[in-house]
Amino acid sequence: MVNSCKVGKLHNLQQELVRKVTLLLYEVWSKVRLLQSSTDCTNWKDQLQSRPYEISEAIFRLTMDLDCPAHLEPDEVRKSFFGQTESDVEKFALMYWENSPYSYRKRQSDLEGDDVFTALHNAFDLRTPDAIVESFIRGLVSCPAIASDELNIDSFLDEVHDSLGAPVKYRQDVRVVRTRDQTSTGSGVEEHFFDDGMVFPDGTAFVEQCKDAIKNGFSIALRGMEFRSEKVAAIASALADLFGQPSVGANIYFSPPGSQGLARHYDDHCVLVWQLLGRKKWKMWPNTKSILPRLYEPFHSLDGLVDDSGGRVEVLHEGDIMYVPRGHVHEAHTDVDEGESEVNVSTNYSLHLTLAIEVEPPFEWEGFVHIALHCWLEEQELVRSPGSVQSKLEEQAPLFALLLHVAIRLLSDNDPTLRKACMVAAKLPSSETSHPSSLQNSQRSTFAEILNRIGRSNNLKEALRLIELAVKERNEEPFQWMSWLRHLPQQQHDGCRRIDFCDVLGPLEELLDMFSSDRERASADFADFKSRFCSRAVYDDACREFEALLVLYRTARTRYAKGMLALHGKHGG
Repeated sequence: MVNSCKVGKLHNLQQELVRKVTLLLYEVWSKVRLLQSSTDCTNWKDQLQSRPYEISEAIFRLTMDLDCPAHLEPDEVRKSFFGQTESDVEKFALMYWENSPYSYRKRQSDLEGDDVFTALHNAFDLRTPDAIVESFIRGLVSCPAIASDELNIDSFLDEVHDSLGAPVKYRQDVRVVRTRDQTSTGSGVEEHFFDDGMVFPDGTAFVEQCKDAIKNGFSIALRGMEFRSEKVAAIASALADLFGQPSVGANIYFSPPGSQGLARHYDDHCVLVWQLLGRKKWKMWPNTKSILPRLYEPFHSLDGLVDDSGGRVEVLHEGDIMYVPRGHVHEAHTDVDEGESEVNVSTNYSLHLTLAIEVEPPFEWEGFVHIALHCWLEEQELVRSPGSVQSKLEEQAPLFALLLHVAIRLLSDNDPTLRKACMVAAKLPSSETSHPSSLQNSQRSTFAEILNRIGRSNNLKEALRLIELAVKERNEEPFQWMSWLRHLPQQQHDGCRRIDFCDVLGPLEELLDMFSSDRERASADFADFKSRFCSRAVYDDACREFEALLVLYRTARTRYAKGMLALHGKHGG
């Protein structure tokens, strides 16, 4: 019955009742999972009236709207990561964010008064290496990816209905890896303990294998900690609020002494590293490219990107925090100092948490400008008199807007600012005051600068060539990036044209026909349309729509996180 309901129908259930039922369901599901790995219980399995995945789906559905008792305010996390002074985080945002590494050293007295660190530290059993492995590896289930722009949790559940709560999968959920031999570029080669795509239905055996891997110099990297630990989930959620992003990903890394886990690499997202136990030596190189890597785009070779003799070295000790911007090449070692006693060497394990601030397409500056264009176009429809006949230019406006979306995308391929995170929804301390902060003024100025660049740009021919090729080949792939625009509201009244951003070949074909019939006139009309947008777009309107879209994304991500936490035995009770 629960699984046949649309998600919205489950809102009316009493939370206390849901918690009680979920605990019982989880107990049943746990026993069924044990039966699955047993060869002696075939008859019992045949008598089950529900498949295990049906039980896990019911648990997920029931818990994704429960209140979260481990909730943290952005200000609490701000103090842990950036210090007690309110201006410190704004200074970080203006000076270091997406620009250069940053480290925050903590004294023992700082750690003793840090409730966030203490709660996180206590979430793991740190007595022995084996106990550490057990504390974060036991009882895991797989966390399947949810599409970046999927806001309908029903659609996600339809996709995974026969695999939700499955055993962890290698690489998707966990990596057990070491890097040893140096290549000609100095980066080293990764060696993996398990084969790609391997699954681990026997959880106890998997834990023992991971313990053996640690003893043999391998590091364990577990993804999706925000779906497996309430404490980590609360920190990730508050950090996402602080930076005005939909979600923050969290991974845990456990490494033995004298080892390197992942090979030298760069990320397509910014990372905050929090050292929980032991120490780790990091080496970082500046981003030599003028533009930041986009989320989900292919990675480039490191050849020629770093000078092996250079780089910045940071050694993190317990409680220390370090920021690595996206695009900055880095590697980490649990190196042991020469002359260190054998007793200390044997205890020099490292445990650290990484918090990935992934700037998704709608929440880059490019995304903000797409939203601003959409808002401005919608405003033009609103000011037109009801029932009035559209002029030719008004009829063409949605097609010109589509063309301008493409032109803005092309501009962002080489414009550093458009790739950066838009921070207009960041919940910094200064955002609560009536006086604009330096960061808020900076955001407004950035928007004005971008509009000036769009106004000066002249990539119409390039945009039309891209459209012509896609229409000729009936290939929508070059325009899949704009599918998230479907989540923005569009006018519904008669005579108002709606664009389906998941199926744009038809409108693009009309656009080409317009330019084919009178290219000079169409080019002049488009130039006028672009000029009017650049001079009349309203920053505050775009901010409101940006924040409304952020709420939709955050709601979908939060629901997913709560459902996955419940499948790890964290029911919000």
